[in-house]
Amino acid sequence: MRAETPRLERLLDIGLRMNALRSRAKLHALVVDATVKLVGAGRVLLVLDMPAGFTLAGAHVRRGEDDQALLQAVTPWLEEARRTRSATLRHGPDGASARDQRSCLIAPLMAGQDLLGYLYADVDGGRGRFDGADRDLLALLAAQAAVASAQLRSTARLEAELAERAAEALSARAQADLRESELALIHGIQRDAAQRMSFEAIVDRAGDKLREVFGTGDIHIVWRDRQGLLQTPYA
Repeated sequence: MRAETPRLERLLDIGLRMNALRSRAKLHALVVDATVKLVGAGRVLLVLDMPAGFTLAGAHVRRGEDDQALLQAVTPWLEEARRTRSATLRHGPDGASARDQRSCLIAPLMAGQDLLGYLYADVDGGRGRFDGADRDLLALLAAQAAVASAQLRSTARLEAELAERAAEALSARAQADLRESELALIHGIQRDAAQRMSFEAIVDRAGDKLREVFGTGDIHIVWRDRQGLLQTPYA
């Protein structure tokens, strides 16, 4: 398999499509599908390097095969790629004919100095055989995927920060509005008292204002008189 100009042109188009996506799930699906089509892979694993360990973000395997079992089998190679941070090509088992061997590629997803994950692809000897050009092509695809993934992460962080700031601003505004309403209530009571209004009229004014401030019709003002009896001048 060779990386002819048409495959490089398709790779550039795939990179543009990746950068236009706004969903990690769609990005992961595109990376797996592109790997199958670009290098003719029979199996593909898109693996994220998470604090909890290697995590599958996407896979393409043959019917009846287990993608998790494949991940477990290639974990030592992923660990090696974590150390070397370079793309590799393997043919095995050693000593077997090319038709009986399996070609395996692994390319790390590097965004600057950050290692985000790995792209694994293989093909059985009866269906094809990878070479250095396929390895280099997969490395380019992995690099594009890493950049697109990093951009999505940055966008998600920025959106979360903006949402948090907007919520804080709304909360501060709500508190300011409540404080303004409280002050208006206090000043209104003081004004009514200065106008020598009756106690009952002042209570009615205060109750009506409290209903307006709190947006409720359920307001009770309870008063304890000098004899200790409870009165409800407003309900």
